[in-house]
Amino acid sequence: MHGRVKVRTTEEEKARKEKEKQEKLKVFKHAMQKIWDKRKKEELDLELMELTGKVLTSNPDIYTLWNIRREILNIFRKDMESEGQQLVDLYDAELRLTEYCLKINPKSYCAWHQREWVLTTRSNPDWKTELALCNKYLKFDERNFHTWDYRRFVISQCKPSLKEEFDYTTEKLLDNFSNYSAWHYRSKILVDLHPDLEAGRPIEDEHHKHELKMVESAAFTDPDDTSAWFYQRWLLGAVKTTVDLVVCTISPLKTTVAFNEPVSKDYVQMTTNLLINDVSVNGEWLPCEGKKYNNVWIFKHNEIIGDNFDIKVEYNRENVDKLTILCIQKNSLYIGRNNISFQRKYSEPVIKELKKQLDSCRQLLTMEPDNKWTLLTTTFLLHCINAKHYHNEVIDILKTLQIKDKMHAGYYGDLITKWSIELQLEDDYRNEELELKVKFAEKISSLPHLHYYSFCENVNLFNQNLTSRVLSTLSVLQHCKKLSLENNNLTTLKGFPSLNLEELNLRGNKDLDMKEVEIFKQQNNYNVIF
Repeated sequence: MHGRVKVRTTEEEKARKEKEKQEKLKVFKHAMQKIWDKRKKEELDLELMELTGKVLTSNPDIYTLWNIRREILNIFRKDMESEGQQLVDLYDAELRLTEYCLKINPKSYCAWHQREWVLTTRSNPDWKTELALCNKYLKFDERNFHTWDYRRFVISQCKPSLKEEFDYTTEKLLDNFSNYSAWHYRSKILVDLHPDLEAGRPIEDEHHKHELKMVESAAFTDPDDTSAWFYQRWLLGAVKTTVDLVVCTISPLKTTVAFNEPVSKDYVQMTTNLLINDVSVNGEWLPCEGKKYNNVWIFKHNEIIGDNFDIKVEYNRENVDKLTILCIQKNSLYIGRNNISFQRKYSEPVIKELKKQLDSCRQLLTMEPDNKWTLLTTTFLLHCINAKHYHNEVIDILKTLQIKDKMHAGYYGDLITKWSIELQLEDDYRNEELELKVKFAEKISSLPHLHYYSFCENVNLFNQNLTSRVLSTLSVLQHCKKLSLENNNLTTLKGFPSLNLEELNLRGNKDLDMKEVEIFKQQNNYNVIF
């Protein structure tokens, strides 16, 4: 009919789009071929800049083309004795190109990286303009983590007021609590802006409480949103921590010390001193696991260890009086254990706030009993307030989560293992147990804190859910003589460490290959039961 716009049929539209696509592809291939030809001939010039620029305006994620542009800009930079107007114009043009590309794809790693490179390469970059650019793009998408990462880069260069940046995150979060990037950025600023210098805590009490209240409000606004829950988890972990020596073991053949956290060789040398009959012993510290930072360190010395020696280890803790650990002879070993505790240490005002949030979680669970984030947060709050008192309740909730959230059942299982081992460890150290044996009903699938048991001669991990992925962690058992891995889920012995064992029990691991076990027996001079 006259006067009406003709509407293409579906087939006509498809054919038109396919034709356009082929034409664009033809132009793209021609441009790329010309770029490769010029680069091969080492014609790194302004024409190549123009060619790569045209391609990038259509597809800003071809990182090779950005590399070429950096090569060319570096050549111009070296050829010019000073940063003249021509080079300034080239840098400005590069920034305009990246901004154009970011309009096409605000999440382009390549474009953001190129912008960083230009600004750190040129002289006198305009950081205020860059901060304004961040504000602009975060108005388009307040959750774009690429922009937040770039903002952290800009802030590291121009160093504006931390309070202004902190207030900016507050503004963004009040607009939308579901902003993981803003929460993450906030955490980085918080510890710098409000540290508790007097008590040595990461965050000053009042601000710690304020953040907990803010994140609680966010979490309860939308209980299914993960951003606030993760930030709350970070806040719960923001407590004072210190490196401590937990156990030292001296045998006729080997001396080891274990720390609660991985430490370097320099740290051990500066802080730890072995004395035999009140005489300091010289020797060399070697890493147990061969890494730069290790939980367990081996001390090689030439002293012969006999019976009835007076052995102690002096440990110089940071900002604390020197700790002396007396080593008591147990059979052929001298063992010295420190007092240990895994209970997180919060100030009383923060504890009160945690208890309020626990009450809020319990109320929310009466309305939404199946909300996994509220259930999981309840376990963390209980564990943080009093891990020993609430242990059974925590384990029951985690078992419930294993049923309700099968996709993350392994994670909940690892938490059950970790927190149960921590509870047992405190009892084992108080009772001066000499062996490791799992004393709780839940089967373990990992070996957290195994270095705390580095002194044990008898390690019984019978009838658990351990797989071959844990084998390498057994290297901390430097004094173990009898090791039982009977009735587990081992599938291979690859990664099994070199240990001075007398007996290794592998019976009941049905998926182990007999031939591999036989080869393993031939390679080791201890009794292997299979």
